[in-house]
Amino acid sequence: MTEESRSRHILKVISLFAAVTLWFYVLNSEPLEVEKRVALTFITPTDLAINVEVPKTVKVKVRGSRAFVQNMDLSQEKMIVDLRDYPYRQETFAVTFENNMVRMPFGVEVLDIEPKQVVLSLEREIRKMVPVRVRTVGEVGKDLKLVQKEFSPKDFMISGPYGVLKKTTLLDSVPVDLSTLEGRGEMRLPLEKIDHRIVIENKKDIQFNYVVRPNKANMTLKNVTISYLTSHKKFKSSDDLAALDVLVSEDRKDALRESEVKVIAEIPDKARGNVRVKLRAELPEGVNLLQIHPEFINVSL
Repeated sequence: MTEESRSRHILKVISLFAAVTLWFYVLNSEPLEVEKRVALTFITPTDLAINVEVPKTVKVKVRGSRAFVQNMDLSQEKMIVDLRDYPYRQETFAVTFENNMVRMPFGVEVLDIEPKQVVLSLEREIRKMVPVRVRTVGEVGKDLKLVQKEFSPKDFMISGPYGVLKKTTLLDSVPVDLSTLEGRGEMRLPLEKIDHRIVIENKKDIQFNYVVRPNKANMTLKNVTISYLTSHKKFKSSDDLAALDVLVSEDRKDALRESEVKVIAEIPDKARGNVRVKLRAELPEGVNLLQIHPEFINVSL
C-alpha cells in the first residue's frame, strides 16, 4: 500500500468516526418535549358517513432529541383511523387513539394524544345537488344601478350523512360589498364555511361578473365615429356613427372633449359573412356610460 493510499484510508476512517460520534451526540443530546397538531382522518365503511362533530386534528405530545424535535414539521402528517375495523353497526361506538397510530421519525417518541377518545355514530351517506347564493351587503353608489350580475357555477354536488344534508338547501358565497362596485368587472368569491361533515365535490371559487350603470343620463354624445378593430381589409358596416348616453359630473361636463371618447367595434379575425358586433365605449374618468345607440351593428365581410 502506497503512502498516498494509506493517507486516504486514514482520512476515511476519521470521517466515519466523526460522523458516528456526531450521530450519537444528536441522539443522546438533551431530550425535548413539544406538542404538535396532526390532522385526523377517518376511513368510513362504504355508503356510510360520520354524523357527529369530530375534531379535525389531535394534539400530539412527543419527546426526542432537541436537534430532531425543535424544528420537526408535522403539518403534512395524518393520523388515519379505519372505522371498518370497529363495530360500526352499533348506534354509537368509541374510538381510542393509541400512541402507535401516529408515525414519528426515528428517535422521536409519542407520549400522549389529546383527545384520547371520541364517540362516533355512522349514518347513511347521500349525495345531492344544491344551488349557490351570492350574498350581498350595502348598496351601489348614488345615481348608480346594478343592472347585471352573473355568477358560476350555480350549484355544487355535495355528499355527507343524511341527517346533515337534508337540512342543507344552498351554499353561500362570502358577501359582496355593493358599495365598492362600479362599471363592469369580475371577482372570485370563496364559499362560506359549512359543516365539515359535508364534502363539496369539485369545490372552487365562484366567478362573479357585474355591470353597474348610472340611473339616468345628463348628456348625450352624438355622432361619435366608430373605430374598427379588425384584420379584415374589406368589410361593410350598417353604421359608422354612434350616440352615447352618459352621466357626467357637473365640473367635468364642460371640459369633456370628443377626442376623449371612443366607440369600438371589434370584429373577430375568423368571422365570415354577416356578423353582429357589439359596440363598446372607452370613456375618461368621471364619465359613466348608460347606453350606446345602437348597441349592435351588422358587418358584412
